[in-house]
Amino acid sequence: MPALWPPFTAAMNSWFCGNAKGDGDEDYQAAGRPTAKKIADEYEIAIKTAGIIPYGNLLSSGWVKATMQSGFEASFAQQFQAAGAPPEGIDIGVPVWIAAATGTVNAWAAAQYAPMPPHPPTIAPAPGVTQLDPGMGAIPALASSIHDAFHSNNCAAIAGILVSGFTQHLTMISGLYTGLVPAPPAPPVPVPIPWMGVA
Repeated sequence: MPALWPPFTAAMNSWFCGNAKGDGDEDYQAAGRPTAKKIADEYEIAIKTAGIIPYGNLLSSGWVKATMQSGFEASFAQQFQAAGAPPEGIDIGVPVWIAAATGTVNAWAAAQYAPMPPHPPTIAPAPGVTQLDPGMGAIPALASSIHDAFHSNNCAAIAGILVSGFTQHLTMISGLYTGLVPAPPAPPVPVPIPWMGVA
């Protein structure tokens, strides 16, 4: 079962269009921390059903919400500081969102996955899934998506653009599945099989 993004989108639409404070002056600064927490909270709920594609080995542990949240907090703080610096309202573009993107990716650095089901042609885990890359190559594109989301000028569009960036990042997570492959008449032997992508 893949990650559940519709509830994330619905919850964040409600937040951005109703519950979050505005983006002006001190209100924006005040909104940064709770908004970062809300994004990380709803993301955590969405990925509870995420797994390796196409086999479906579920994320079991190791994803760190605080890492993602702190990244968004840092980006919101940088954006507010830039907005208050001369010339007033300066927009420093995509670079301000690198912290949010890096936090999102690094939150997956220690992710663990269920060893079942085995990846063909293996027939049993030995020991199973190893994640090698949490998707570091996705950081620039993810930062760009986050930038686009918060510059959409449409509160109902922000969450959808974020989801697009999040899902693209997940496709770049990769690793190995080590499992037993039949080798008759000898006993099965452990063989590492590359995998790429979580959904």
